[in-house]
Amino acid sequence: MSVLNVGIDLAVTGKHQADIRDEKGNRVRSGFSFYAVKEEFDALCEHALRNAPEGTKLRFICEPTAMAWFPLAIYALTNGHEIVRVKAQKAHALRKYYSKYKKGDKIDAKVLALMPVVDRDALDEIYLPGRLVYVLDRRCRQREKISKNITATKARLQSLYHWVMPGLSVCFSDPYSTRAIAFYGKYSNPFKVKKLGLSRLRTFLQKSCRQQMAPELPEKIYQAALAACELYKSSSEQIDFDEIQQEVNCELQLFEANVKVLTQIDNAIKKLYEQAHPSKNIETLPGISDILGPVYVGIIGNPRRFSSQSKVRGYSGMAPKQKESGENAKKGLNISKDGHSRYRRALYLSADSARQWDPQLAKIYFDQMVHKGNCHAKAVCAVVTHLTSRIHRILKEDRPYELRDTEGNPISKKEARAIVLKNFIVPEKVRVRTRNRKQRKKRRDAIAIKCEALI
Repeated sequence: MSVLNVGIDLAVTGKHQADIRDEKGNRVRSGFSFYAVKEEFDALCEHALRNAPEGTKLRFICEPTAMAWFPLAIYALTNGHEIVRVKAQKAHALRKYYSKYKKGDKIDAKVLALMPVVDRDALDEIYLPGRLVYVLDRRCRQREKISKNITATKARLQSLYHWVMPGLSVCFSDPYSTRAIAFYGKYSNPFKVKKLGLSRLRTFLQKSCRQQMAPELPEKIYQAALAACELYKSSSEQIDFDEIQQEVNCELQLFEANVKVLTQIDNAIKKLYEQAHPSKNIETLPGISDILGPVYVGIIGNPRRFSSQSKVRGYSGMAPKQKESGENAKKGLNISKDGHSRYRRALYLSADSARQWDPQLAKIYFDQMVHKGNCHAKAVCAVVTHLTSRIHRILKEDRPYELRDTEGNPISKKEARAIVLKNFIVPEKVRVRTRNRKQRKKRRDAIAIKCEALI
């Protein structure tokens, strides 16, 4: 069965550009421009298959441009065509080869159509999960975005109060509790707090939240306000505290709205997660909670789509780069980062927790730190490569994870923790040694950069 490669340069708002070539890279049809609607998809297929032998299939090749690839993928899969993606770095490199000083939609489409001839391994088959898993993944992605917004708002508020009222944030046990938020929303002006007085401040703080208040809190806040008043008593030309209060109120509105939305998203994720993975066996793995569990289920989708453990590890992007020449091979290179950034982040967090509870993973971490002299981050990344295999196996077989000692014997969670504490706790002097070496390397790199600049 013959195949025609259709390289498609996707546009977000304009027309897509297609270039049609045979398996040898010869152009067999003229270029074709079209919008992402079914009628024009049909017209593209008719144009590409005109005078082609019966049974010829189309292979659509595109880059992951925003979500513009999604309508094309749905059309291709529902009409019996093949669709693959090419990483942007690969397409960019081939484009530079064919046209170093020129870039355009037609050239981009040509490069994509020629990619199977130049580097067939660069083609990644597009995987579309089921509706339930796809929605779960998008919800997890949305949750991470909202969480980042909340973190950014907290950082802005903390940065602001570091100079508006130094020492205020440390007065509260939780600087973003209901009581703290109520105070920020009304008394960002230290002179207003001074005018209020200690007694009325105490009354306000007590009424702002039902939870019990630390007896020393009003005094701490009042003293911080008095110190700020002393600092800014002659700065009316530079600081407008009324405007600062308005700025704080805007930030608090964003914070409260994001927290409310996050609660709604969490509820939606919980329902989707229970439907997509009712057994929740993935949570039996150490380091994976009900927060990270849905992330793995959403990203991996159907675990049977990975034919080997090496592909599972490669999908995470946590595998190290390779550089070989003759009989020499460089070791200790950086990880490729060729995969989902959310997936890598979740794996790193899970691995850092799992190595404290699973003796087999703890042994890997201990060996990396103590015997191989790697820093904490590298050691955790080494644990990640083993954790990915475990996650894949648990999802594929849908069974609970069983903790084992280093000899492979089943053990309880309590016994596993005891083994880790007894045999695989990294001495502090080893941690200090790896940190110092890392700092020395940074200093050497900085000196090398300065020397290159002088040359």
